[in-house]
Amino acid sequence: MLFFCLVLSINQSLHSDSKYFASDSSIELLSNSNSIQPGDELLVGVKFRLEKDWHTYWKNPGDAGEGATIKWNLSKGLSASNILWPGPERIPVDPLMTFGYNDEVVLLTKIASDGKVNFPLKIEAKVSWFTCKDICIPQEGTVDIEINEGNLLATSHDLELKKYLSRVPTVFSRDFRVEELDNKFFFQSDVLGDEQYTDVYFFPSEYGLTSYTKDQIFEKNQNSFTLEIEASEYSLDLEIFEGIIETSTADGKKFFSISYPLESDEPKGDSSVFLLILFAFIGGLILNIMPCVFPILSIKILRFVEHSENSSTNTLKYGLFYTFGAVLSFLLIALLLVILKSSGESIGWGFQLQYPLVISILFYLFVALGFMFMSSLVFGSSLGNLGSFAQVKNESLESFLTGVLAVVVASPCTAPFMGSAIGFALLQPSLNSFVIFLSLGIGFALPYLILSIKPSLLSFLPKPGAWMETFKQFMAFPMWASALWLLWVLSGQVDQDTVLMVLIGGLVISLSLWLLEKNTSEKVLIRWSIRVLAIILVIGSISILPTQYSSKENQAEMPIYSEALLNEYLSKNKLVFLNFTADWCITCKVNERVALNSEEVLSILEQKNIKYLEADWTRKDADIARKLEEYGRTGVPLYLLFPSDGDPIVLPEILTKDILLDYLNELT
Repeated sequence: MLFFCLVLSINQSLHSDSKYFASDSSIELLSNSNSIQPGDELLVGVKFRLEKDWHTYWKNPGDAGEGATIKWNLSKGLSASNILWPGPERIPVDPLMTFGYNDEVVLLTKIASDGKVNFPLKIEAKVSWFTCKDICIPQEGTVDIEINEGNLLATSHDLELKKYLSRVPTVFSRDFRVEELDNKFFFQSDVLGDEQYTDVYFFPSEYGLTSYTKDQIFEKNQNSFTLEIEASEYSLDLEIFEGIIETSTADGKKFFSISYPLESDEPKGDSSVFLLILFAFIGGLILNIMPCVFPILSIKILRFVEHSENSSTNTLKYGLFYTFGAVLSFLLIALLLVILKSSGESIGWGFQLQYPLVISILFYLFVALGFMFMSSLVFGSSLGNLGSFAQVKNESLESFLTGVLAVVVASPCTAPFMGSAIGFALLQPSLNSFVIFLSLGIGFALPYLILSIKPSLLSFLPKPGAWMETFKQFMAFPMWASALWLLWVLSGQVDQDTVLMVLIGGLVISLSLWLLEKNTSEKVLIRWSIRVLAIILVIGSISILPTQYSSKENQAEMPIYSEALLNEYLSKNKLVFLNFTADWCITCKVNERVALNSEEVLSILEQKNIKYLEADWTRKDADIARKLEEYGRTGVPLYLLFPSDGDPIVLPEILTKDILLDYLNELT
């Protein structure tokens, strides 16, 4: 502790207004002038000084890393441009290729002023960056300068800023075209007689356009040149070939920005969107028979039995309210996902079960529902009567809330056809996204709506009677089974002590419900005392809910997925089976039980020396989320088979042992 404080004090002592010293690097805020007149523009730059052989990253870092970010705090009347990135260098980190800067670099920004500034002006930059060599160290520091009123007068940093400004790419003025053929890009352009290019290299602006580790082949003709570039092995269907080209001549290097629209062979337009909408609808239908939905299915069966002698009008009304609740929930999930992803969150289908707080609340809910099925407890209509199926007073609201609950518990599952549709919807936010989720919701709710319109389809069910109370009590067990599953999911995110606290909370919830059920006293004071006690118990249970992950304990001895490990295997031409899974994904666990963990599959994995990697998404993991996006997915399961050569094979979302063995036997 004393050492930490000493290091902290030394680090703070090395911080001055315009400079900040961190481990193995430092930053300094430079300006081309210390004075301006209102309306003038300043050129400022954050200078990174790195220890020998250390580097930091460009805006597209390549196979690893992350570019620097600058958050400006400016006096009123000032505004900052985007970062003007100088052309990067290639920094190989075997077996990867990264893009960045060795030793030092200046990231430039133009600061504009209006006519209403008040001097002196403060320009403050909060900078986050990575300093890397054999390891990467995240750094963060704040630097600032003060600008006075006066004429623009060049500072000692003016020449250095201009040097880096000359390395900022300008628009490539020559005619050029880009063609895509056999998983390669061919960049072709004419040259002038005095442009004696000795080499040309392309740095893509976006991940997933080109292969970073493959050599780019430069071929110069008399009046033109061609650059052959390997396309990325991941098909992201990018529509623009965009980035910067580095040209080398005897006089040095220059950088130019280029952008060229790509033509894709993939179907586009209304026809492909319609197909994805259809996939979403079919996926929603199939979702009803997935394991996640069984508890809600049992609720709906019980309700149909209870309504079988009611008027058809009321039955239809309850079905419509259920449909409205389910469809609205899908649309709200779509809206939330789009908002979170647009803000930079790595998030996908079933994301709510990556949060211990949500899992714990659902655990409490299913414990409470099971208790209500077993008891004669009935809440008033003001609480919506969710789960009170003996003497319901507000069945319309109950049907609506049941639809909401059905979507919440169904989302950990994915069904066939759903993966591609949801992936498209979330990776390309637009009106189409909401139409796809709407189609998914309609497909999910349609079977119950049809039964509400035509209750005679359930004529095989017995008439209501005394047996229904027994059936209602039996339905408590699927609720408690769901609660146990949620607790198991929670155990993968928090430690044993936290799981125990949630179990105690579930016990206290049950105790509070039991007190309410037994609260039949005719004395008002006693009734209200028990109600207050029950409320206190519920509040106490909620107060102990976990809100954060616990540190991971040692897992079973198996390789932990990382992009670096996958690339290491692939660089050695290893066969790889990559399993994207999560504890909360019941489809994943069923596939593992039925197919992945079978003796025949394990045997062939060993015989063919197929490397098995498990990308566990039980907890939020931005790297796994990005990898899923590379294949147009935003949820699990996803199964990839990497042959020794060629593109990976995407397996079906629902696996059987025979299906998996067929794929593995063909893998070479």
